[in-house]
Amino acid sequence: MYLSPPPPQHASVKLHGLTGPKVFWRKFRVHCSSPKIKEASSYIPPAPIFLPDGPWKQIPGGVTAAEGFGAAGIFGGLRAKGEKPDLALVVCDVDAISAGSFTTNIVAAAPVVYCRNVLESSRTARAVLINAGQANAATGDAGYQDVIDCVKYLAERLQVRPEEILVESTGVIGQRIKKDALLNSLPELVNSLSPTTEGADSAAVAITTTDLVSKSVAVEVKVGGTNVRVGGMAKGSGMIHPNMATMLGVVTTDALVTSDVWRTMVRIAVDRSFNQITVDGDTSTNDTVIALASGLSGSNRISSLHSDEAMQLQACLDGVMQGLAKSIAWDGEGATCLIEVNVTGANSEAEAAKIARAVASSSLVKGCGQQLSQEGW
Repeated sequence: MYLSPPPPQHASVKLHGLTGPKVFWRKFRVHCSSPKIKEASSYIPPAPIFLPDGPWKQIPGGVTAAEGFGAAGIFGGLRAKGEKPDLALVVCDVDAISAGSFTTNIVAAAPVVYCRNVLESSRTARAVLINAGQANAATGDAGYQDVIDCVKYLAERLQVRPEEILVESTGVIGQRIKKDALLNSLPELVNSLSPTTEGADSAAVAITTTDLVSKSVAVEVKVGGTNVRVGGMAKGSGMIHPNMATMLGVVTTDALVTSDVWRTMVRIAVDRSFNQITVDGDTSTNDTVIALASGLSGSNRISSLHSDEAMQLQACLDGVMQGLAKSIAWDGEGATCLIEVNVTGANSEAEAAKIARAVASSSLVKGCGQQLSQEGW
């Protein structure tokens, strides 16, 4: 059994501080791979994989690696310029146990407020819609209504209830979604859904903004003797600082887990990953991580955080999110190296994180980072 984190009396916390060089059973998935999906990954290369060591095996597939998930990314005309994909969709064949983690910024964007409201009233979800180009933050009631309108139209296309759809947005703060362009693109987006690696890669590219690389990873691990898969994608390179960062993420798994346990696991994993990176010390209005569990792996239901199966899944979830978080830090705007701070001997994980964060957030440390790396530190 692989345990994570280490015991409180000797916590080891990794903080990925700076970054390096720039590189009902209602089935509605369309099992196809359109030419536009295959072309999507040619816009920017994938990030290096920074998975921590563990009992898992890295596999292809990203958010579609887990059983029951499909994804797509297309160009919908939402970006100010260029034709890089800017609209992504991740769907699940079944009602997936849902969880979310969001920015702590008092000024929360419309999609963040919407997702919080949905997750408070529902334990499951079927889809996550993500747009790049407009953050839909500081847009008032009109921006929130835009979210409602987009969700309603997509729900009709997918034949699900509106409250089964979650939304993430990234882009220019103060600008509403280009709703007409988005709505007009939804039929093509739905028709492009695919359970393939190409589908996952196209979605990972579509959610990027200033990123120079896409971030996607998937692993397979034994949980209670059954093979379980966990995959994810994320975006982010600027305004990166704990709680959370300017980042979006979607994580999927086919583990069978109860809602309370899954939501606790996701909160813990976010604290150990996305809340442990810093680039420029700024946080954002749109930070969101949505995690969905389909339960289709055939594994036993995990209903206790203290079971062996829960610990195995938690370690895997931590690993996937830490890998994505480190890729975000590696791709940080203006960064030339990646600094990782390890703290040992602390009395608790929280204490170790506080120490590591103070070191990694130091302007002096960041300023000396490249010189230290060249001198072999």
